[in-house]
Amino acid sequence: MNQAKHILVTAPLGFGGITSMMINIQKNIDRDKLNFDYLVLHDRHEDLEDVVIKMGSQKLIASADEVNNKWRRVFVRWYRLYRVFKDNEIKVLHLNGGPASDMTMVFIAKLAGVKHVTFHSHNAGNAVYRNKITVVMSKAFKMLMPAFVDEFWACSSLAAQFSFPKSIVKNQKYKFIPNGVALEKFSYNASVREEMRKKLGVEDKFVIGHAGRFNIQKNHEYLIEMFSALHSKCPDTVLLLFGDGELYKKIQDKVKKMNLEDSVRFMGTTDEMPKMYQAIDVFVMPSFCEGLPVAGVEAQASGLPVILADTITKEVGVTNCVKYLPLSDDKAEWVREILNFRGFKRYSRCEELKRAGFDEKDVARNFQNYYLKVLENLK
Repeated sequence: MNQAKHILVTAPLGFGGITSMMINIQKNIDRDKLNFDYLVLHDRHEDLEDVVIKMGSQKLIASADEVNNKWRRVFVRWYRLYRVFKDNEIKVLHLNGGPASDMTMVFIAKLAGVKHVTFHSHNAGNAVYRNKITVVMSKAFKMLMPAFVDEFWACSSLAAQFSFPKSIVKNQKYKFIPNGVALEKFSYNASVREEMRKKLGVEDKFVIGHAGRFNIQKNHEYLIEMFSALHSKCPDTVLLLFGDGELYKKIQDKVKKMNLEDSVRFMGTTDEMPKMYQAIDVFVMPSFCEGLPVAGVEAQASGLPVILADTITKEVGVTNCVKYLPLSDDKAEWVREILNFRGFKRYSRCEELKRAGFDEKDVARNFQNYYLKVLENLK
């Protein structure tokens, strides 16, 4: 048997949308033909690294965490990235990126001899990238992309507009790649719903759910303020927050300050999200920006009504139980729409999402076919 050909992908190995997508693809490709190694930027054990190592992956580290000086840390990391590409003779890089400033990795990869780079955009706005240097770099690097990037992929039109130069977007020289999900795993199940609501002690509650990293992009402060307005009108509501991140403690403090500790639960990260969606009544996501939120697809698969900020790409709104609302100062519209979904009759929406291209098996098949052709052409 021929040895599997490996490509290098960028993805942190903790719980998160991009990592979940890449692992789903990896589980569904023929790993005797194609497999992934993972490039990470921090030298620490992560929740999902054992999962990918068992599937035959290597974890390649380009960390400079021990360097205290901010600017020296940047240059040390660049050098270590170069060594990873060079020492491991990387030929193909799949960069899961956001801002065009991620192009620094592309420049280093090409300098180190990487032959093919796919830039896969997953983000759709500057809210999470407020550093002025990053914004300026992104604008400048966009102009250089066509000369260094071999293939442009995006999870939505907004993600393409955010990351790529106008010439690429206008001439549609990018591929729309839906974020694949294990749809059947999230399919609505009434008995699991009853089991999980009992386990969580929310049998008689109206349960609002949110899943996302605690960072600026996800807009948790708005979510907590909106929930406060909802709770004052409907005291039997409970908010379940899934995820972790740098703003976790800050949001906990805000919840305490607003006297909502008994009604807002911090659930952390969990590998039981398919079951957790069953316990929820309405899923909300007031993000400033999203490329295409995997959690929004998963929630729809489980039959949940989903309320999204109108800043989020419309490609995720596949089913007729998705509402888009503005992030206005007055939270009354969000409260009203959430309450309109009380008593909503749920059923699985997997078939609708499969027809829209979100099934992980279909995404994995296309991914494998593309990269096997790339690797064949590089011989």
